Amino acid sequence: MSFLVCARCGHRLTTAIEEQGAPPVDRDVPGKPLVAMGTHTTSWNDGFVLHPQDVNGAERHADSRRWSGCCGPSGLDGPNLICSGCKTEIGTQESDCWKPHFVVTLPDATQMRTDRHTTESDQRS
Repeated sequence: MSFLVCARCGHRLTTAIEEQGAPPVDRDVPGKPLVAMGTHTTSWNDGFVLHPQDVNGAERHADSRRWSGCCGPSGLDGPNLICSGCKTEIGTQESDCWKPHFVVTLPDATQMRTDRHTTESDQRS
């Protein structure tokens, strides 16, 4: 299985994920996840697009202005997720009620790794 790590410190950022390709058109629904849990696709800027619940090694940015939104972060105010290991900005969570929910990583902030020894029980830990 594959997972993302912080490019700066190597801290694991996600659960196990598999490439999905382009999100299905029917997933572009406000208030619903853009990609299925356990999958990723590539964004227009070569970042990774993830289900918000697959990102378990990051935390909220300390700048509360980055978390503006109605029912969740709109993602319009810059990167709002940082690596839990080294506090580097790693991406943006968008999960407001008026748009699809996802996390998109900064292209240079994350790297894909493969672990052939990842077990199913490791995927959600």
